[in-house]
Amino acid sequence: MTIIDENRRTPDEMAMLEILEPDMKEIIVEGRGDQAFLRWYFSQIQPRAEIDIFAVEDRVVIDESIVISHGYTRGKRGSVLTVAEIVHAAHPKGNRLRFVADRDLSSLGLDACPQIDSIFYTDFASMELYFFAEKPIGKMLSVALRAPSSVSPRTIMEAITPVLVTIFTIRFILRSLPEPKKLASKVIESLKFTDNSHSLDVEEAFRRSCQGMHIEDLISKYSRVDFPDSSDVRHFIRGHDISAVLVRYIASLHGNLFREDRRHLAQASAMEICLTACLELSDFEEFDLFQNLKQYATSS
Repeated sequence: MTIIDENRRTPDEMAMLEILEPDMKEIIVEGRGDQAFLRWYFSQIQPRAEIDIFAVEDRVVIDESIVISHGYTRGKRGSVLTVAEIVHAAHPKGNRLRFVADRDLSSLGLDACPQIDSIFYTDFASMELYFFAEKPIGKMLSVALRAPSSVSPRTIMEAITPVLVTIFTIRFILRSLPEPKKLASKVIESLKFTDNSHSLDVEEAFRRSCQGMHIEDLISKYSRVDFPDSSDVRHFIRGHDISAVLVRYIASLHGNLFREDRRHLAQASAMEICLTACLELSDFEEFDLFQNLKQYATSS
């Protein structure tokens, strides 16, 4: 028996809702984690606002070929931007729908960020970068892992930031290949830290991810990637890597923190949820994304 989800619509049907339901407010985001986070955000800043928030997979029926024809890679981000473009083309001045998308690799020129009024972008590479700060990481250490005060969030961030940027750069090179590749899972899974170093090897990361290719060419491309000195480092970190690398750091140097009832937090997915829950309004509400969302929520 086929189950029909009454919430899901084609992009053209979403555009038609601008005419049929002009007074309704709706936000489409990439994933269900983003959906839950923004639902909580609006409950804090505008609890009486009637705003529907959907992960794109739960709201829109869209074929991958349409996403590709719009110049995006298949996936949630490409789907969000494609739907936004289709709706905008039909109703350029529509006020009903808003879309939230990660910037991803746009800081290095790889992921396009079309400037459409209905699209709000994260201030940094992705939504997870809002919790890459001392306060939420410190709260996670103190409350969730019951770490002693000697385990400093600043020390941890200083240790893992170069690794995160390196991995981001490797991912950029892999994505920019004529036949894009993904980073081998073993690169992060086998990562180890000591007090003053880590085991990440760029050449080995390419070798694991691109078997049979000329690794020297990839290393050469990697060495030519240049980051603007004035840019916030959070533009050059992949959000989902934060929790994975953080777990590897804690496991390497403070493994006792993952014992007993804290064992599940050694999973990157659980750590990411925990860090998101450690965010407070004061940690992010002044950033452009949330100022735009607040304006949308309070506008008539």
